[in-house]
Amino acid sequence: MATSSQGHTIASITDTPVATWDESELSGLILEEDALNGPSYQPKFSKYNPTPGTGRTGMFYVPPNNYPFYSEEERYTPSIQPDGGQLSEWMGMYNPTKDQAEADRAAAFKRGVPHGFVEAGDKYKGMPTMQLWVVSDLHSAEEYGVDVDTSTGRHRGGPFCITVSSKMRIEDLRVIIRDVGGIIPALQRLSFAGKHMEDSQRTLEHYGVAYWNKRFPDWPIKVRRF
Repeated sequence: MATSSQGHTIASITDTPVATWDESELSGLILEEDALNGPSYQPKFSKYNPTPGTGRTGMFYVPPNNYPFYSEEERYTPSIQPDGGQLSEWMGMYNPTKDQAEADRAAAFKRGVPHGFVEAGDKYKGMPTMQLWVVSDLHSAEEYGVDVDTSTGRHRGGPFCITVSSKMRIEDLRVIIRDVGGIIPALQRLSFAGKHMEDSQRTLEHYGVAYWNKRFPDWPIKVRRF
């Protein structure tokens, strides 16, 4: 014990005996040998989730989308290269067999276009569609919407509905929102059901929009303020 200049008693850390536990008290804390052998602790590697336990999909900080109730088209797969690198493209790349490549070249020659030529137009034509509401937390109802002032070109009216393909990429969705509602793509920090849609190369299926829109058609795409 020590005494301060005001006469107060000050306890020292060495005045208290060191805590000890006997063997019977410690025995209950020993981890059983098979405690970590349960299914919850076993990593499950798959083509959808090659890095289980990391919260990432491959090398990207993107949560794996391997919900069992999603269809094959809704479950994105990382494009891992033989050298371990990963592409930013989630869709399957053109990788034909030798016979298929020859057939494609012959078809292109017959049409009089280069091999790999893609005609301009609606690339989602004929694909399944759905209706989505778009709501902006960044704008007032006088700053976006389907009503257009012909003298100024400004949009107004507030929340609006668009018809899009469920296979549409986010970068193409931003163009539709711009054309219909007047919100420029640079301001479109989108989210759906609380999930931020930052990856422009993933599709609405990949983000679960197609799945949940069938069950909750009033859930909107939001333009976030933050």
